[in-house]
Amino acid sequence: MLSIIVCSISPELLSKLAQSIEETIGVEYELIAIDNRQDNRPIAQVYNEGARKARYPYLFFVHEDVLFHSKDWGAIIERKLAEPDCGVVGFAGCKAMMNTYGGWAQYDNQWLCAFYFANISGRPTWLESYNVKLHTPYEQVVTLDGFAFFVRRDVWAEFPFDEDLLTGFHCYDVDFSLQVGRKYKNYVCGLHIWIEHLSPGQFSEHWVAYTVRLYRSKWKAMLPVHVPGIRLTPKEMCRNTEGMFYRFLFKALRTDVPLSVKRQLLGEFWRLPFSWAHLSHCFSCTLKFVRTMHVSH
Repeated sequence: MLSIIVCSISPELLSKLAQSIEETIGVEYELIAIDNRQDNRPIAQVYNEGARKARYPYLFFVHEDVLFHSKDWGAIIERKLAEPDCGVVGFAGCKAMMNTYGGWAQYDNQWLCAFYFANISGRPTWLESYNVKLHTPYEQVVTLDGFAFFVRRDVWAEFPFDEDLLTGFHCYDVDFSLQVGRKYKNYVCGLHIWIEHLSPGQFSEHWVAYTVRLYRSKWKAMLPVHVPGIRLTPKEMCRNTEGMFYRFLFKALRTDVPLSVKRQLLGEFWRLPFSWAHLSHCFSCTLKFVRTMHVSH
């Protein structure tokens, strides 16, 4: 029995999602759609409200731009969530998160786990598939993408969305999965459930600002984290941390985040342990920052 919680801003998309769920879920459910068009409340607040209203033991937080292409997926998810050590279950995640800034997907392909279809207007549908196996229905991860994820209601009650820090629409997925993952195991679904997401993520100045805020005030104390089986030497840890920071910084420099924030991040990046690759990254980011300054003036 699933309680499906949606923060809605599009009646048209909500109607399509509701029809898709009705035709495919295969178990008893309720749809809790909270209209957020006028109030524009933070998604953490909306999701907590929906979870408090839920009547069923399993929660599904989902964006309204999602469609399902598998039958009876509700029963499959319920069996997984019933495992006592199960935390959050989603469709895209990462097996490790280094002690630096970043979203749920910190590394290119090495630790990513995903299986879903992406469909953006004007482009052909493509399959996002990383590190999932035919014989393994779930892959353990530490962070998850928030476009669709499941959790038991009692687990959510232990780790509700942080309304104090999450005052916008970004980072709620990383924050929630990191919190839950300190006690439970998070997973990405494999090839047994087919889901389609109709929009891409956005690396805006708001995303950068929230990522910086949450890392400095909260995540830094939890990191690094990774699933069992990953072995990293101190040298590998430094190299991966530098690479992840570099990717985040390069994205941040391309946004409209204030120059003071860019300057702080660049200075912090320069202070990382020296390597030739790091020196090259420092110069490329500094050049990008200088160009940003000229554009802003």
